[in-house]
Amino acid sequence: MKKIGKTNIIMLLLSAFVLICYLPYLILVTVNRESFFAWFIPFMVVVAASVPALLFVIRRNKLNSFLKVLRIIYIAGMAFYFVTFVAFSVYIGVCSIDSAGDVSEILAGDDGSGEGDVIFVFGCRTYYYTPSWQLKSRLDTTLTLMRALPDSLCIVSGGQGENEGVAEALSMLEYLKKNGIDEERIYVEPYAGNTYQNIEFSLKMIEEEKISCNRIIGVSSDFHIPRIKYLFDYYDVEADTVSAPSRDFGQFFMSIVREYMAYIKLFLVTTFDMPHIL
Repeated sequence: MKKIGKTNIIMLLLSAFVLICYLPYLILVTVNRESFFAWFIPFMVVVAASVPALLFVIRRNKLNSFLKVLRIIYIAGMAFYFVTFVAFSVYIGVCSIDSAGDVSEILAGDDGSGEGDVIFVFGCRTYYYTPSWQLKSRLDTTLTLMRALPDSLCIVSGGQGENEGVAEALSMLEYLKKNGIDEERIYVEPYAGNTYQNIEFSLKMIEEEKISCNRIIGVSSDFHIPRIKYLFDYYDVEADTVSAPSRDFGQFFMSIVREYMAYIKLFLVTTFDMPHIL
């Protein structure tokens, strides 16, 4: 039996890396019954990473010149993903640490009232009126801020996904009310379907509702903060950010996989003015 060969071994190792990243993520979005688009992309990545590699290995004794060229292209693509994903993971990790402002930093130099402060709370998965662990972490961080800044206001932003019984913003509203925040301090933005719209619609609400705003404070998960800061800069908005911790490394890693795809879409939207892909 002919040996697999170094080239095929490299190809299999690169394919295995992609599968380690995307197969658990595919299982996660399937279990959570996320949208078809959210499921289809990781599914196609898993297929692209596994099927060609297996076919090339199985037919390694019968590869013609054309297939050998395709194999090199395939390996180059997998290698590109490996390098960019590792670099991206390091970038997000470092930026998450650098951007991980806390309440004490936000309060530094503040008079303590929070008057004129508007907190943007970014939504994510909710199970009807029960926030997911990730969303609960963001809301608990918001509670800490709003208790420390008694005159501050907040905008909870998030629409209703295909796998959600209510809009994320409504679930967030109920959680904050249940934990002692006066409803008059909370503005509800229940239409945003992504981070881009979270900021856009919240800024529009400030204008339409004539909300007094001297400072914006964005609250979201640690891995999400770098993208939020990028979008605040895109909108030419000065804003502070506060980072809500991920539950564990597993959740952080799965979020990095998702962020990698989100940044590709974000790059297309902000660089080539393609909002239709949102």
